[in-house]
Amino acid sequence: MASRRKLKKTMQFVASELITEVFFKTLLSKNDIIEKTDKMAVEITAMASEFRARAGRYDGKDNPKIVKEYYRKLYADWNGAVDKIVKEIDKL
Repeated sequence: MASRRKLKKTMQFVASELITEVFFKTLLSKNDIIEKTDKMAVEITAMASEFRARAGRYDGKDNPKIVKEYYRKLYADWNGAVDKIVKEIDKL
């Protein structure tokens, strides 16, 4: 398993790229979507904070099977949240 530190850094990188994409859409848009993009940036930041916190708290320290299952669920939840954000960005 990769280190939690690398996992957290990767999550932060993905979140920053999503925020960059949101603000880039603001620059290219002919419509006034500043309120929507600001709200979306806050949502992305909150999502990233939640998942970084979850990456550091796992149960079953002595049981590798439980830890592995925890991180599988975390990864699946992370992918679902990122997909949801990407779809929202595409709607802008």
